[in-house]
Amino acid sequence: MVEWYYLVLISSMLNGLATLVEKNALKREYATAFSATVAPFVALISLIFLPLANFSISIWQLAVIVAWSAVNAYSYLLAARAFRHSEISASSAAFSSLPTLIVVILAFLLLSEQLSTVQYIGIAGMIFATYMLFFRAPKRTDGKQDFESPKYKYLVLFAVVVSGVASVFNKYAISGVNPYAFFILSSIFMALFFAIFISIRYKGLREVAQTANSYRLPITLASVLTSGYRLAYYLALVMVPVALAQPLGNTFYVIITVAIGGLIFKEGGIMRKLAISVFLIFFAYLLTL
Repeated sequence: MVEWYYLVLISSMLNGLATLVEKNALKREYATAFSATVAPFVALISLIFLPLANFSISIWQLAVIVAWSAVNAYSYLLAARAFRHSEISASSAAFSSLPTLIVVILAFLLLSEQLSTVQYIGIAGMIFATYMLFFRAPKRTDGKQDFESPKYKYLVLFAVVVSGVASVFNKYAISGVNPYAFFILSSIFMALFFAIFISIRYKGLREVAQTANSYRLPITLASVLTSGYRLAYYLALVMVPVALAQPLGNTFYVIITVAIGGLIFKEGGIMRKLAISVFLIFFAYLLTL
């Protein structure tokens, strides 16, 4: 059996590469159309693992998977919109570690879990680093901005909150469920939710077909990479708590998206954002102690 930390690292690297492909495509395509097109392709890829799946689950477990799929689909869409309207080196730094902060705060508020002094330091450090990343960015000499407009700063922060909720829900939803069955079912339900949403708000499946035809390579790459990182993470999550898996996965994700992504897309302030990202990861680690 593959050790859980190898699975987390594989998931992290694939997630980082998927984000780069997504960011490149979103320079030309709308976030909703792109997300709604990737979702059914991921669902099709998930069917490859049918021979490994065990669908012996209760109605309650199925209902939880459906609910989690809805939350995760919404989280994925918000993230796509955030990446489209912001520099990847800024938004991905927030997505790499701030969901851990949300997890701890939710546990404190809803489950009455007690926090240690070290965890309070971690929370304070993450709040300060987030403030420096979003609201104290120095003026750019190239005239560009990290976010197209101030509202997208708050979009990223809201997306982080939803992502944190999805992270907590993920561990609960996959509990007692075969990870391959979970991957298949959640992928199918996410594709259905996106199909319903784009049919209500936009041109429906016709727009999905147009996007798939216009962006064949990025859609294919994003679908394969997304399938890979999700399955690897689910396999790791049945072995260890999310509090262990998430901080480790953040490390490689930050390197790929902030450092490499920032250079690829010629974004400014890379060293500053990378330094803040390192601080965020460090303080996120303190929250798990």
